[in-house]
Amino acid sequence: MQKVIEFRGPKSETAAEPLAPPSIEPILAVVASLSRTLDCIKTMCASEPTGTVRDRLETERANLVIGLFVARVAAMRLSSGGPAPEEPNLSIASPG
Repeated sequence: MQKVIEFRGPKSETAAEPLAPPSIEPILAVVASLSRTLDCIKTMCASEPTGTVRDRLETERANLVIGLFVARVAAMRLSSGGPAPEEPNLSIASPG
């Protein structure tokens, strides 16, 4: 097998340095913000009649529930000292 690309130059020393664990405060701020937004959308859904606006609100509500779940799992992992997820590859629900 042939080497297709060869990177030249000094080797990066950042890979050898241990990374500091991420802070939990930004994650908790996201959880609080998502919770407030979800409460607002629930209130709007209760007063909106069936139609395109309500369908859009329901889609956004589903996205917020997923985002809130992911943020809470990340917060639990950080608080328990478990490995933090690097880059989640999640698909968010979208209309249509």
